[in-house]
Amino acid sequence: MKVLITRSEPGASQTAERLKRRGAEPVIAPLLRIRFIEDVVQSLEKTHALLFTSPNAVRAWLADRSETDLPAFCVGDSTAAEAEAAGFSRVRSAGGDVGDLLDLCEARLVPGRHRLLYLRGQHTSGDLAGALQARGFEVDEAIVYEAVAENKLPLSAARVIRRRELAVALFHSRRAAIAFTALTEEADLSDYLNTVIAVAISEKAAEGLVRSDWAAVKVAETPDETDMLNRIGFAP
Repeated sequence: MKVLITRSEPGASQTAERLKRRGAEPVIAPLLRIRFIEDVVQSLEKTHALLFTSPNAVRAWLADRSETDLPAFCVGDSTAAEAEAAGFSRVRSAGGDVGDLLDLCEARLVPGRHRLLYLRGQHTSGDLAGALQARGFEVDEAIVYEAVAENKLPLSAARVIRRRELAVALFHSRRAAIAFTALTEEADLSDYLNTVIAVAISEKAAEGLVRSDWAAVKVAETPDETDMLNRIGFAP
């Protein structure tokens, strides 16, 4: 079974390894390129904790910074694992989405006492900083990376779609889904998707797809890759 992976690297290769262990044949075709923002000037003098909503944010922050002594509050387990691998010793995972991270911050931190720094990408699916500020927290934001969409469908993706060899396509973000929709339309390949199952990490990601193009669009019950793979029968 061939499965298309549209997420950016290095995550795409990590997903590919998970699929191989489950007997699938991965087709890596990243639709977004991660560009780190250089020379992020941000004082940590009054910061009590860092907030991360993606592994890319962790990697981008530490591309030219070295501070790992502050607590790292992470949206999910994969982001938390990236923070731990990067050297953070005090890591907490919300185990879900931005709403869960908001709840974690409220449970573990004190408004008016703890000042937070939210390290994020150029494009976000929610307003975490605004939600925290509405609850009395002082929150700074720093954009540390940008996800740049490809301007052409990768050849690896176009080939398996045109040959009708593709069984499943994975979408880890709304922007990847939007980019895929636009690029397949441009390549005149939308009609070849009616035998393919699309699996999205969230309803927001699924919103970037034209549901009528696909054999089915499935959405993970929890916003993580393990649940995405479970939705198509790739249990560990």
